[in-house]
Amino acid sequence: MESKSNQTVCVSIIMVNYNSTQLLIEAIQSVVTHTHGISYEIIIVDNASPDNGADIIEAQFGEGVKLIRSTENRGFGAANNIGIANANGTYLFLLNPDTLLRNNAVLTFYQYCESHQQVPIGALGCILTNEEREPINSFGRFLTPARILSHALKMSRPPQFQLTDEPFTTDFITGADLFIPRRVIETIGDFDPAFFMYCEEADLQYRMAQAGFQRIIIPGPQIIHFDGGSYQQRARRSALRRYQHDRSRCLYIRKHYPLWRYLLFRVAFFVCRIPALINPHYDLRSNFKYFLFLISMK
Repeated sequence: MESKSNQTVCVSIIMVNYNSTQLLIEAIQSVVTHTHGISYEIIIVDNASPDNGADIIEAQFGEGVKLIRSTENRGFGAANNIGIANANGTYLFLLNPDTLLRNNAVLTFYQYCESHQQVPIGALGCILTNEEREPINSFGRFLTPARILSHALKMSRPPQFQLTDEPFTTDFITGADLFIPRRVIETIGDFDPAFFMYCEEADLQYRMAQAGFQRIIIPGPQIIHFDGGSYQQRARRSALRRYQHDRSRCLYIRKHYPLWRYLLFRVAFFVCRIPALINPHYDLRSNFKYFLFLISMK
């Protein structure tokens, strides 16, 4: 690993682990295999994984990674904040544990930033692919009340992702691969820990946009994302996932819109989410908890 204590670290690669240790091991190995020609460090923040992930990582990689053990699961954003606080790199590369690098993506991101110093870069990302090398969810538009309600009513079309030969700007890049100059975080602040999971990257990049920093998808890096793998390999539909997803979307609107618009949105959102509330896929207790959330207006 091309990183030494007496050498400037160009990139700090930060991964947050919660019960996805086997995937994380493969992700780390892909970084080590493909990353060369640049100094870097790997920081692992273990969110109190019940699968003894921290012990497994320590035994397998030793001093090859900087392992930070959290005493509790604080969520994705808060754990990344811990990693950022312990990072030495000029650039921060936030990488999901359920990803695999297929080429020297770290160097490609770094060289793009270094050769575009005149551009106010807030974050870089790439078009992610699945195991079949098909383009998948890689970026998106900022949330608005209308977009959330349209999605809840199934009136919006799912976005189509295609590989690109040219860089392009976007509202936000998914949190699976975020390459961020450290100075950007020093300017706008780090993740809002109020978002336990979901929407934290959109919130961070919304603040980038307000500060004039661009979010850019570039060609070159090749990264596979096993989307959802870091969520304990569960079925995609789960009560906790439903709750955290909708809670974060509401929190985002509450944070970035006037109170009156937020309250109107919550009323409309409650009506739109009634089918989810009575979905027999979830047990009665989970549906009741979700109902309390829907009427809370918090």
